This record gives sequence, C-alpha cells and structure tokens, in this order.
Amino acid sequence: MPQLVTPEARKGNERDTSRAYSDVATEGLHDPAALNNRGVALERQGHYEEALAAFSAAILCDNDDVYAWNNRAVILTRLDRPQEAALACRQALAIDRSCIFALVTYGMVLGRLGNYPEAERVLAVAEDLDPQARALYPGNSTMTRA
Repeated sequence: MPQLVTPEARKGNERDTSRAYSDVATEGLHDPAALNNRGVALERQGHYEEALAAFSAAILCDNDDVYAWNNRAVILTRLDRPQEAALACRQALAIDRSCIFALVTYGMVLGRLGNYPEAERVLAVAEDLDPQARALYPGNSTMTRA
C-alpha cells in the first residue's frame, strides 16, 4: 500500500532514514520499490537530482511502476521542468487511470503550465474518485512503496 509522505511526516533523523533506504537499495539494485523509496529519502533531503536518478532507475527496472513515474513527475516539477513532468504524469496515468496521486500531480503540473481548464478537469476526476484528493495538492509529495 503506498504511503503519502508529506513534509509534516518528515520527523526523525533524515540521515538515518537515508542510510536505511540506501542499504535497502544497495542490496536490491534491481528492486524498483527499493529504488523508489531511496528516491523518496533523497527528495526529503532536498537532493532532487539524485532523487530523479533513483526514480529513473526504478522505472528502468519496472516501466509499469506508477509510483516511480508519479514521483519522477513531482521531482521534475520541483526542478522547474514542467513539460517533462507532464509526460511523466501521462505515463503514470496510462498505467493506472485511477491513481489519485498521479491525477493530483498532473493537475498541479497542468496548472503550472497555465492550462487551468484542463487542470481543473483533472482535479475534478481525482475528487470524483476521492473527495479528499485536492487536499494532496499543497503537499505534492512523493510516495513510498511498501
């Protein structure tokens, strides 16, 4: 089950968290879940380029990893690369049309690109699936995989 990681949930020693994910990733270099989770840990520390590399590696291991595609979109947005983020969102949604996180991320990216009517339409779809979906928008957070 995916777990939403928000800034408010980022408590504890970030170095220990990163080390733990790093150990898992080292043991499972071809494990998309471990690579994705390592990317989340790097994102938490503000290492966006390294997080992007981890999400990309997860995608290379499993091109159908909706979490990695969504997280890639979040990081690309933070790196001010919204066109690439939109492509990553589209890929995530091609894998799972009902992924609330991907819908919310895509709505945010579309808004960043100035396509407000489409952003509202996408966010409305997310809200139809989950009335609390829009609450995910301000955090626009990456997801860990269990």
